[in-house]
Order: sequence, then C-alpha cells, then structure tokens
Amino acid sequence: MKPHCLLFSTMILTLLGTTTSAQAQDGDGETGDPEIIVEGTIEVDGTVVRQQAREITQRANSSSEPVARWQRPVCAGVYGLSLENAIAVINRIHDVAELAGLEVDSDLECAANLWVIIVDDPATTFAELRDENGWMVRALQPSELAAIGRQTGPVRAWTLTSTRTRDGRPVPTGHDAVNMHLEELMRNGGVPGDGSIPWNTVYTMSRAQTAIRRDIDGSFVLVQRSAIGPLDAYALADYAAMRVLARTDPPTSEFAYSTVLAVFDDELAPQRVTPFDRAYLRSINYGSAYRPSSTGLPSLDELMEEELLREAGQLVED
Repeated sequence: MKPHCLLFSTMILTLLGTTTSAQAQDGDGETGDPEIIVEGTIEVDGTVVRQQAREITQRANSSSEPVARWQRPVCAGVYGLSLENAIAVINRIHDVAELAGLEVDSDLECAANLWVIIVDDPATTFAELRDENGWMVRALQPSELAAIGRQTGPVRAWTLTSTRTRDGRPVPTGHDAVNMHLEELMRNGGVPGDGSIPWNTVYTMSRAQTAIRRDIDGSFVLVQRSAIGPLDAYALADYAAMRVLARTDPPTSEFAYSTVLAVFDDELAPQRVTPFDRAYLRSINYGSAYRPSSTGLPSLDELMEEELLREAGQLVED
C-alpha cells in the first residue's frame, strides 16, 4: 500500500488543537484457519435496502436534482493524528474510494480535497469557522450552515458542492444566482440581459436524464478527539470515508443491514465498511451522473447481493 499525501492547512493549524494518536492495526483475522465454503443463495430485500439508503442520504433540493458525487480524483488529508496513523487513515480512505469506483490522485503532493480533522470540540470548531467565514465553509448556503449547526454528537461533517452543465461549467444557484441577477440589474439600470450570467444551453434532457450534475468539490469531517479512543485507525478511516465520499448522515433508527456509520452511536456497530456500505458507495457512483435523485441509486439491490456474496466467500472474481 503506497502512502499518499499528507497536507496541513495553515488556517487549520491556527484554529485546531494539538495532535493525538489512534491505534492502527490490520484488522485481519489470524491466518491458518480452515477455508469455509458457504453454499446457497443470498437474497436482498430491495425495498428495505433502498429505504435504508434513502435514510442516510442527505436530501437533494428536489427529486429532479441529481445526487451529488465526486467527478475529480480524490486526495485525502488528515489533521490531529500522529504521522503513522494519519498515513494509515489516508491510505484506507483511498482504498475505499477506489472500491467505490472513484479515481484517486496518486501524486504524493496532491492538494487534499477531503479532510479528516480531529479536534477537542467539533461544534465549537465549526462555529468558529462559520463566524470567520473560513475557506472550508465560505461556499455553503445559509440553509446548509444551519443544517450543520443542528448536527449533534461527536462529529460534524459537510460537503462543498456545485451545480454544473454537461460540459462541466458551473451554474450559479441559490443565493449566488440571486446575487448575480441583482448585480446585473444594477449594472444595467434595472434591465437584465447583458450576458454576464452564464446560461446552460440544453440539447438533450428527459425525466431520466437531467441537464445538470451535482459535483462534490470538497468534504470535511470534524471528529471529537475523546470519541476515537475505542477505535483503531481503520475504523476511523472507514467511518470518515462514508461521510466524505458521499453526502450521508448517520442512522437515527435501527437498520436491517449494519453500517459503519453507526460506530459512534452503537458500541456493537461494525468497525469496518460493511456489504451495505460498499454497495451504497458503488451505487452512488454507478452509471450516469445526470440521473435525478429519485433514481440516483441504480442497481443497489444487485450490488448489495454481490457484496454479501463476496463477504460470504461465494463470489469468484474474474
């Protein structure tokens, strides 16, 4: 496993506390155990697994808006851990990202666009970033800032997203679009249409394919230092991967299929990504990026069955 970049932001170093450490261990069982062949089939309740996926997915502004996903190579950064453990977390997140079908920036000096940050008090740290309008939160809409402020527990997580055309050009939305329109009116004496606002020329569009996509441009997860004591570096990385590689929330009710997202709420929760987690991330990044969110998790049932078969040792890789 090749270590990837570890970048430290000057602003983060100013705002955040001192380093700590977490134990990193392989997590594999002892070798030499007899091979177990499981026979039979595995059936997935498609209704249940899709409902579970909907519950952990942050809602889009409308059912016609695509699910946000990464379109650029990911590069993880870590602050607040020892160098050894930070590298372990970075490499593990990159492994999960590749399993999800994402491209990883292999440059050792790549600029981190997703961050795992260990702090004493995530709520206070986020409030400071918000009040100072720091670069990590500057692009968030007021509704997004309010939603993050309502998060509870030892973690605060958010993503920076942009709406883009089919050729990748950004499209202003929300407050940005309103402000640009007002500026245009002021420049033209109340008359719109000087061409300063970019237009999205649409050549093809349907109920199954929108004219836009939603890109994740950056992701951040603040984790309370005192909460990581029972976890090894891989458990921390797997949880963080589920928060930074997709727009997710931790579960608020009991689920039929286990998920590492519950690791801070349930002492019996798994400490590694589960078949559900892997299928979910793969489904997010499967197929077209222009699907409406109402159909934004294609082939989730089949991917879940595939992951369960792999977990049971029944899936033969080509």
